[in-house]
Amino acid sequence: MLALSSRNPHLLAHATKTGFTLIEALITTSLLALFTALMIPSLQRVDPTLNLEQRANALRSLIKQARTLAIAHDKRVFLCGAAPDVETSMDIDMPCDLAGSWQHGVLVVIDQDGDQEPSTGDALTLYQPADNRESVLSWRGFRGKNRVDFLPNGMTHWQNGRFTLCVVDDETLRRDVIINASVRSYISRNNTKGC
Repeated sequence: MLALSSRNPHLLAHATKTGFTLIEALITTSLLALFTALMIPSLQRVDPTLNLEQRANALRSLIKQARTLAIAHDKRVFLCGAAPDVETSMDIDMPCDLAGSWQHGVLVVIDQDGDQEPSTGDALTLYQPADNRESVLSWRGFRGKNRVDFLPNGMTHWQNGRFTLCVVDDETLRRDVIINASVRSYISRNNTKGC
């Protein structure tokens, strides 16, 4: 059995030089985390597909939340383009853009008054602001409506369609968020045509 002692300096020197100390490992890990945190915003500016992907995922999440609200409240829920005044005040006469524009953001409205139309008496529940500097959103759906209506059972009365997100500076980059007939949404990344 070998013991580390002052009589065997070769073993003592070898035992103290192997590995990293805990402090060295923590400093290295901290520096890597700091450099990574500093690089993420610049990578998003360099690669617009990251921002586009985040916007598509946020829209898909909003669609799921609108469907869940319709089921939970047992009321019709509208997913529509926000009216221009929504950005400054949530207390407006008409919450949805009458022209069907989505440039002011996306709004989820619960039909509190039961008139089957977005109106003053309805509850504005969720709002996702637009990012017009980075991307443009449009909706094209079956049945020609400018909005998506979720029924109390979570279905859309055959109102499937697609949201298209396009990058402002590069028309070849786009993501489609597709709502199928069974009200499942998914993101299509295989787009051969531009915006």
